[in-house]
Amino acid sequence: MTNLRTIIIDDEIDACEGLQLLLSGQDGLQVISVCRNGREAVEAINRLRPDLIFLDIQMPGLNGFEVLENLEPGNLPLVIFITAYDEYALNAFEVHALDYLQKPFTDERFFQALAYAKERINSGSGQNLQGLLEAPQLSPSPAGKLKIRASGKIHFLDFKELIRLQGFDYYIKVYFQKEVYLVRESLKCILERLPEQFIRVHKSHIINLNQLRSMEPLSRGNYEVTLSNGDKVVMSKSYRHQLKVLL
Repeated sequence: MTNLRTIIIDDEIDACEGLQLLLSGQDGLQVISVCRNGREAVEAINRLRPDLIFLDIQMPGLNGFEVLENLEPGNLPLVIFITAYDEYALNAFEVHALDYLQKPFTDERFFQALAYAKERINSGSGQNLQGLLEAPQLSPSPAGKLKIRASGKIHFLDFKELIRLQGFDYYIKVYFQKEVYLVRESLKCILERLPEQFIRVHKSHIINLNQLRSMEPLSRGNYEVTLSNGDKVVMSKSYRHQLKVLL
């Protein structure tokens, strides 16, 4: 693809200028429109059909979610929400946003989201975002393997090679022996489909007991768990009941 065609949508002038500055000079990216309210955004998206939009949530006229509701059928670009409020995170996940940046965010966090968007577009997986994100992203197969959709491909990997899973707001990092995959799923849903050797040790971490190498007590009832690849994960006090499984 030649250019990632992008629209910025935010009612604050400073915010729009800041995003334009961050995006300026980015290879393979073109800002094709800047919109200051929801109605302008709907018209621009339907007319220009961008690949990616940076979308504020609280705006006059139509908010960010209403913008998506008013788009023409089949015209849903990749969406990165940008907002000063965190209470919309669950709603953003439900409408299949690619990412959710809460102001103020760092440049590193912004470019992380942008890199993920570029990967999705360049792999071809962003061409039918709605269908892709509604499809199951991560599920076990009957043969003891994990089915993963990542970077536009479907991978079948052995459970025994799965070391741990780390949850973020809108995706999971799945750590295998040789690879790390990004998957759109929640830890709670994943845990229900994993074999019994996988346990949750923290609100953001699931580990494979077969990959456990050591445990070290920390303060306040926490433990530091070391895994076969050298990764260290904190088992929080609230999950201490899992010690009955570990010991």
